[in-house]
Amino acid sequence: MQDLFILTGYTATGKTELSLEIAEQMEAEIVSCDSLLVYKNLDIGTAKPIQRDLDRIKHHCINLVNPEENFDVSSYIEAARCAIGDIHSREKNALVVGGSGFYLKSFFYSVVDDVKITAEAENFVHNSLNFNGIGALVDKLLELNNGQVDIDLKNPRRVISALKRCLSTGKTLAEMHENFAQRKCKFDGFNRRTVLLTRDGDDLKQRVQWRIESMIAGSLIDEVRSLIDRGQFNGSNKNAIGYRETIRWLQANTTIDALMREIYSNTLKFIKKQKTWFKKQIPIDGIVNLSPISPKAAKELIMDVFRS
Repeated sequence: MQDLFILTGYTATGKTELSLEIAEQMEAEIVSCDSLLVYKNLDIGTAKPIQRDLDRIKHHCINLVNPEENFDVSSYIEAARCAIGDIHSREKNALVVGGSGFYLKSFFYSVVDDVKITAEAENFVHNSLNFNGIGALVDKLLELNNGQVDIDLKNPRRVISALKRCLSTGKTLAEMHENFAQRKCKFDGFNRRTVLLTRDGDDLKQRVQWRIESMIAGSLIDEVRSLIDRGQFNGSNKNAIGYRETIRWLQANTTIDALMREIYSNTLKFIKKQKTWFKKQIPIDGIVNLSPISPKAAKELIMDVFRS
């Protein structure tokens, strides 16, 4: 069984800097696990590795598609599997680096199924919604599921999605859930070792502030203007932290300080969610707090986990 090394952590912990050192020490190449780094031209707001770092260590799953294109977790899984296969074929180690939750979870569990929404289901739901309203969709969903569904029926998006899936497959939600639970993870054939990087609160806040200042100084606003002018945002990346605030700021024309405060506040809220997510969603083999130790000591602790 081949090894797969995973280095993850909250936003602004310092994954990028450490990953380069670790990759050099392990003779590894880096597989990015960041849902935004797959997009070309989204560089500053994503804190994408600079060219010097890309030249230093070969990176995969970066700059795969144009910003206006859709890219989902299924696409990522296939890209990551291809990259890891290529790395191992050259007898190098693969180091997965990043903290995008759903992408990261795909290395441990099945996160997508193979349900294909049919044109008939799309048309039925579209017409029924337009002519009869969401209530009719709820009634149809309950009818197809024997009156029992485990979703929020007051959430139109969830109702619409669930009904399309039932109509397309001819199965109940419970049957689809049971089938999904039996699916295997695409990376089950690997021996996965995972290290979570953390930092103390004040240290992490300072790094977040520094990161935002660097993005603004690095022309984040110009990057966003350019993407807007070229029509290169899609529904996913335009709502990412840093980009959504800058888009609103360009419309409101307030101060730079106001923009930075909003990005800072939303980043801390996101980190709080990340901390909760990491406690429950994936297996962690080792936790390394970077605040009280030197980079050298951090590398030694990480390598200890990877070697165990």
